[in-house]
Amino acid sequence: SGGPSMSGFTVLGDTDGEITYRMMVADDVDKVIASLTSAFSDEPTTAAGGATAKDLTAFLQLFVPRMVDKSVLATSEGVVVGAMLSKDYSNPDPEEEFAGFMAALEGDWLPALTAIGECEEAFNSSFGVPPEVRPAEKWCQLWNCGVDPAWRGKGIGKKLVSHSVAIAKEQGFESCFSITTSGGMTHILTNHPESSVEHFVDYATWTGAETAECLRALPSQGHQGMSLCVVRLWGESKRSTRGGSAEDE
Repeated sequence: SGGPSMSGFTVLGDTDGEITYRMMVADDVDKVIASLTSAFSDEPTTAAGGATAKDLTAFLQLFVPRMVDKSVLATSEGVVVGAMLSKDYSNPDPEEEFAGFMAALEGDWLPALTAIGECEEAFNSSFGVPPEVRPAEKWCQLWNCGVDPAWRGKGIGKKLVSHSVAIAKEQGFESCFSITTSGGMTHILTNHPESSVEHFVDYATWTGAETAECLRALPSQGHQGMSLCVVRLWGESKRSTRGGSAEDE
């Protein structure tokens, strides 16, 4: 799915009216953080806990720089209007820095992060992910997708997902997975070819965190739960032979 390089960017051969889809580069980091701070302001699980813009910015500052080489942007006249942040699941999370992030939070992120951890554990168990060193280029995590509120309803989220899955397949990954928290992203991922839901956290009944009650209103807002969506890139037959899947549409 790679395309021509334009001003140092890999354009994905898909300029859709006002929107250009391209790979993220290091110079994009600050722009992506600013754009996604706005896009994630209504991510349901962290919003339910009272997450602030300061929280979201700090979260993105930890992770966005680590996802430069696999992430896809939607831009309009040079402005980032959407992004799918992706990473090789073998890359470790910034644990030491994350402890500092947690200590400085203004909102209650415990329900969101605990449920995400439960989904990751389900993935690790189902797909035999080793507890210590994970093999590279096997599992691609579609980590977070966000679209600027002013640009929603144009199919940008769906295209970001499609490009990201195609790139992961081109790079030889076995599967992609995404932990979706909103109704919009869950709809996009579950309707993608070869996608399956491998674990589900029901916001109406889940009690995995002390403050899980803050999630109870989400189903009435169109967000039923958190889904572990897996896209098998080579179908079932290749799975056994290869190498030994905040946000809105």
